[in-house]
Amino acid sequence: MNKVILKRIIFTILIIVNCLVIFKFSSQNADTSSQTSGVVVNKIVDKISNANKNINKEKLADDVTFVVRKCAHLSIYTLLGIWLMNLANTFNLLSTRNRIVFCIIFGMMYAASDELHQKFVDGRSAEIRDVCIDTCGVILGILLVILAGKIIKNIKTKKAEKLDTKS
Repeated sequence: MNKVILKRIIFTILIIVNCLVIFKFSSQNADTSSQTSGVVVNKIVDKISNANKNINKEKLADDVTFVVRKCAHLSIYTLLGIWLMNLANTFNLLSTRNRIVFCIIFGMMYAASDELHQKFVDGRSAEIRDVCIDTCGVILGILLVILAGKIIKNIKTKKAEKLDTKS
C-alpha cells in the first residue's frame, strides 16, 4: 500500500475517534460530566488543601473545576488539530496556508456543532467561550505540527550537511 494512502487512513481514523470521544463527553448529562472532571478536581484540591490548611476548599474546588474543564477542552481539540494538520499535510495540492485555514475551519465548525449538541443534553449548555477555547486548541495542534515539521527538517538538513562534508 502507498505510504501516503496509509497515512491518510491512519489520520482519518484518529480524527474520527477523536470526534467520537468529544461527542461521548458532550453526551454526558451535567451530573455525569461533573463526576468525570470531579475525579481530577478532587485530587488537585486535596493536594493544595493539604499544603495550605487555611484555604477555602469550596472556592478552590470551583476555581479548579473551571480550569480542569477548560484544559480538557483545549487538550482534546489540540489533539484534533494535530490529526487534522497531519492529514492535510498528505495533500500536496493545497498550500500550507490553505491547509491551515481548512483545519481551523473544520475544527471551529466541529466545536460549534458540539456545543449545539450539548444544548440538547440534560443540564448542559452551549457556550461560545468553549467554541473559542476549542478553536484555540485546534490552532495549538496545528502549530505543534508545523513546529515539529520544522525541527525534523532542520535535523535532516544537518545530517545531510554532515554527510556532504564527509564525502
